Amino acid sequence: MRLFQSLLLFSLLHYAHCALVKPPPLLFNDTIRIIATGGAVTASSLASGVSFFQTTYHLRVLQDPHVLDVDMYYAGTDTIRASSVLSALSEPGTSALWAARGGYGTARIISLVQNAAIRKWLIGYSDVTALHALWNKEGFLSLHGPMGSDITSFSSTARQLTIDILSHTVSSASYPGSIRYGTSSVSGVFLGGNLSVLSSLVGSGFLPSYAGAILFIEDTGEAAYSWDRMLTQLLRSEELAGIVGIAIGQMVGADTTGYTALELLDRTLAPLGIPVITGIQVGHSTATALPLVLGSDATIDVANGRLLTKF
Repeated sequence: MRLFQSLLLFSLLHYAHCALVKPPPLLFNDTIRIIATGGAVTASSLASGVSFFQTTYHLRVLQDPHVLDVDMYYAGTDTIRASSVLSALSEPGTSALWAARGGYGTARIISLVQNAAIRKWLIGYSDVTALHALWNKEGFLSLHGPMGSDITSFSSTARQLTIDILSHTVSSASYPGSIRYGTSSVSGVFLGGNLSVLSSLVGSGFLPSYAGAILFIEDTGEAAYSWDRMLTQLLRSEELAGIVGIAIGQMVGADTTGYTALELLDRTLAPLGIPVITGIQVGHSTATALPLVLGSDATIDVANGRLLTKF
């Protein structure tokens, strides 16, 4: 049966590249499991998020037994962090996997969870990009959005959109931006996430195919020349061959040496000959960042300077 389902999913994805499966809705009184897949987490950093999930979203919250583990700067060993993902996916009563925080380490566990049956929402951003890649490669939507340790620092608009997406209350979203390049609108499956993490996955076999896709990138705290280097690496990789557009989110905290990050990226972006939209409010600036569905059917609307997603 699972082989038949896999073949059917493969056929559907080839027929309509953006037809990824939406996980079941997250409803009132459903249970979420908070997992730590990267950097170490403290109990105090999760306290307000847990309270918010319970009192505002009206969700039951289970914290993974190992969520507070510490191994060097990781939230436990690779094996433990991977087992947390596998347990959350297999647990019948859990409806979603909600990342506690980012940091570093999620890419280290992908090979340990790659054969899991994915049927649930994954929520998080930053280092969680590595798991988003796996979700999308396996044919499922995932949510680039607030994490357990920082959801209360997001705006009320972002928090409401987050639960509206997860509960299937809305099936589309619009993100204003600025058209950097391009004269005609393009559509494609929306894939990507944190630039540093994406570039680290090149050649790993864990990135989904970006043929006909719109690449989304965001990042924080890197030197602008590093962003240029990582973007160049991505665009030269086989996995990124055939992208039809690029959406750039929040790129913050870089030492640009008198230039904006976009000015430094222009020499890489300009020759591509595809639409590029910038200034999408998605990323690490939590006060203004919005959630965004990865794997959605997206359009860079050049005429109106916006990104449209349907899911």
